[in-house]
Amino acid sequence: MHDGMWIPLQHFVDRLKQPRTRADEIRQLRERLRREPSATEVSGEESAASAELLRLRRELKAAIGTVMSCRTCAIGHPPPHGHFKGGHCCGLVTEDAWNDDEIAALRQSGTLPQDLRLPTGDHAGCAFRGPTGCSLAVENQPNLCVRYLCPDLTREVYARGDGPRIDALCTEMEAVYLRFISLRAQRMAALEEAGQ
Repeated sequence: MHDGMWIPLQHFVDRLKQPRTRADEIRQLRERLRREPSATEVSGEESAASAELLRLRRELKAAIGTVMSCRTCAIGHPPPHGHFKGGHCCGLVTEDAWNDDEIAALRQSGTLPQDLRLPTGDHAGCAFRGPTGCSLAVENQPNLCVRYLCPDLTREVYARGDGPRIDALCTEMEAVYLRFISLRAQRMAALEEAGQ
């Protein structure tokens, strides 16, 4: 089914199953993602940067692995951060993690509106945050989310000896992301100059 038709139908289903705030947020996010060009519609440099970000998200997520610090870090904090036991950093507003550059990078690396799967339960912070963590596969998570290591998580990965490798991957991801932002900005400026 065409994305343009799928989104309103899915929004109807989401409104039946999800808190209204989450369903409405996700509809807007899916629409923004749908409007972004795919990798074949941008320069080779820009699409290569988005592909590199995908590789780094996967590699970094695998390097971090299963951790304990994210399971209880939100206990004692006020809502929305403290609504669930874990995922304090996921208590942010969805739009703060899903800026235009993140959405463009995800779209170019293959994320489609239907890939934005929702969790069950209350809407507390990011729309993809549920009682057991993020409902998205790493391929569809913003680079910011994958790259962010709070002090507790940093201590945990360093204690097990993985800290330097993870820091190196985070640094590499940040450099590629900044390059992607620059390439995208150049494309957007050229389109604006051409009156598109």
